[in-house]
Amino acid sequence: MLLRRRRLHPSRFIWRMSQCALALLCVFCFGGFHQFSPGKQLRGGGCVSANSQRAYMGLLPRRRGSRTGYALQRSGSRCLMGRAAGVDSGEWTMKFSTFNVLCPPYKRMPNVGGRESEYPEVYNSRLRRITDLLSSIRSDVVCLQEYWIKSAEVTEMYRQALDGSLSGYRLLGLKRTEHWSQRDDGLAFLVGPRVKVLDVQEILFQDCGDRVALLMFITVDRQPVIVINTHLLFPHSKYSTDIRLREVRKMLCFLDTYTKDTSLEDVPVVIGGDFNGSPSGKVGSYMRSQDFKLCCGDSSCWISHKSHRDNELPCDLIWLLNPSKRSNFSPQDWKDGVFSEISDVLRHRNLTLSQSFKEFFDQDSNDFVSPDEFRRALRELGFHGEGKPHLLDCEIDALLESADIDHNGKLDYKEFIDRFWMATEDKSLMVGLGSPMDSSDIQFLRGNETTTILEAATPQSIIDAIELEKDDGTDIEAVATEFYPKEIEHGVWPRTYDLSDHGLLSTTFRLVGS
Repeated sequence: MLLRRRRLHPSRFIWRMSQCALALLCVFCFGGFHQFSPGKQLRGGGCVSANSQRAYMGLLPRRRGSRTGYALQRSGSRCLMGRAAGVDSGEWTMKFSTFNVLCPPYKRMPNVGGRESEYPEVYNSRLRRITDLLSSIRSDVVCLQEYWIKSAEVTEMYRQALDGSLSGYRLLGLKRTEHWSQRDDGLAFLVGPRVKVLDVQEILFQDCGDRVALLMFITVDRQPVIVINTHLLFPHSKYSTDIRLREVRKMLCFLDTYTKDTSLEDVPVVIGGDFNGSPSGKVGSYMRSQDFKLCCGDSSCWISHKSHRDNELPCDLIWLLNPSKRSNFSPQDWKDGVFSEISDVLRHRNLTLSQSFKEFFDQDSNDFVSPDEFRRALRELGFHGEGKPHLLDCEIDALLESADIDHNGKLDYKEFIDRFWMATEDKSLMVGLGSPMDSSDIQFLRGNETTTILEAATPQSIIDAIELEKDDGTDIEAVATEFYPKEIEHGVWPRTYDLSDHGLLSTTFRLVGS
């Protein structure tokens, strides 16, 4: 029996020919197809999961009806696929994420009682799932808050992840201060293989919340960026907003001083973290007044946190400040802000500054305000104690030093009056505050070794490094923000989500005009 030769339909013949042409094009451009198993090392470092095998060559087929694009991020000869609507393949991108991972000593266990830190098998399982998630998103920079930096067990778990699923990444952690009480957690940066870290600076707020921030000057494929990770005070009382404003002012004043001292004013700045407040609040308004732009879209649509009080709000934020948008960037000195707070309290008590000096601050009537008198007056005005806009002794010392022009350790009438007026009128005299870096406070993990950053680079050494590393400064823009779990983008908190009481936000940036 003879078999009749099947004739191809013209449309099917054209389809087959186009497939052959595509294959030949790939061989010509890429030198052939790479076959590898999950976890195989690629040139340029790192590994690719099973789900990324087809994506590696940039040939992941688009499903019929799908409008989702894919963008290639290149690191040497390595290509990583990441969803980023509006980003063309081959152009410069940076993926930046922020995630409060909920420190086990703070996680309540309502069904069994106590905190999660009392149940190692529970928190180990949860934290391993978190590292798996961080591995899957493949961000260039991840800001972690409530990283359990005091736990040797958790440190070892992250080290193992850096040797495994997070191969090629580095982790940089900073512990919180302990002025008010003992703290187990801190901040951490997870830095991807495309990133070169040129400088690291800690910013210690030295306040009752024991809050800190961590700044890095980095390049991503030669594009310089300053990134900051922070976690502001939780809204324990009605005064918490005032304290968060102080923290933001300290952070931005440090940034202002740092960029001027190191000639980095033409470098984009990205700040991510848990701001513990809505972007429409006072802190968010202040950030916008300093030309920062929120990268997470309309905050009335999405949420990122469900508190232990069952409040749902968008408080995990990513902000961008571009070099061309710094016309209004002149952050108020946090000390000026506190003197303004004191002025408001005095005004509510119907006291003028002159009356305040004579009747309230100069309690022994010797025409001077001593440090003890100043502290006593602030306590009586309500700047001391739990649930108050508390000031630490070191903060009060900084206030006094800023007013004591002749450095004799006390304030005369003119110094007292001038300092209050300077806080409200003379903005040109604002000075930023930065804290010197203590290298012993910073933990650096890379694979199976732990080291410490020796000390902050000097401004001149940073400038020298910039001349070697960076291209001309340019603006960047946010082109896509992803939410995990996806439901939070639409204001819904999934009942089954248990990785944290926060969601994970990731923003993809590209060069303006690219």
